[in-house]
Amino acid sequence: MTRNNISEVAYNVQTVVDAKHYLPIDYKVTNENDTRALSGMLRRANIILGTPNFTALYDKGYHTGSEIKKAVTSGIQIMVAIPAIASVAPDENYNMSHFTYDQINDTYTCPQNRVLTTNGNYYQKSKNGYSYAAKHYKTNRCHSCPAKALCTISIKGRLIVRTEFAEYVEQNRLNIEADPATYKKRQSIVEHPYGTIKRQWGYYYVITKKGMKRASADVGFMFTAYNLRRLINIIDKSLLKKYLQELALFFSKILPSIKAIIFKIRPSLFYTCVSQNILLAP
Repeated sequence: MTRNNISEVAYNVQTVVDAKHYLPIDYKVTNENDTRALSGMLRRANIILGTPNFTALYDKGYHTGSEIKKAVTSGIQIMVAIPAIASVAPDENYNMSHFTYDQINDTYTCPQNRVLTTNGNYYQKSKNGYSYAAKHYKTNRCHSCPAKALCTISIKGRLIVRTEFAEYVEQNRLNIEADPATYKKRQSIVEHPYGTIKRQWGYYYVITKKGMKRASADVGFMFTAYNLRRLINIIDKSLLKKYLQELALFFSKILPSIKAIIFKIRPSLFYTCVSQNILLAP
């Protein structure tokens, strides 16, 4: 499912791209949209890089409270584009963004300086098939407020809903405000390889269509080819050739050890590999 609930017959390719050279360092072909993909790809990037000391940038399709919480609690700094919120008040000046939250007293103050309080209970909510907990904030002073018609059409008065993920969503917003220059780089980083692969090379589709596993291999070849082309442009061609030769020499030296390990663990697999020339002599 894509935007506006449009159904598209396709796989969704998640990608992690480095900001310096636009090299994809990881990818994953999925059957899901972006809403639940943030934390999984972030965890994989953490393992690949071997450190949480990096900043991850995402577009608004990844702005899901539970996913943002997982990212923030992992210690990795994120900047997820904040989707525009449709006006819920008759006058946009009374939207929730204009209500001030007091973390110490756990209250909201409206633009008319009326304080909305909560009974402290969490209520289960559901949106797009996902459940989450939220607290309600309200005040009995709405009925005497001169701006009530601008704030809400509810007879009972204004109700503010604060989800269990609100503090993490707020941290994401603060990250963006603290470093807007980095945040603006998001689109140019991740779209660089796709622009080359799809626009210049014409790979708008995968050749293999019999299952996600084969499609993933197809996409892997695309990114491998892209990275090799990028490496040739980034470093000297002769240096890359020398590195590949040293890499081949390294594997030729450890090949006997690999053979011995396979033979020790599974002799039948060893003989199968030999018969099919999978384990070639160095």
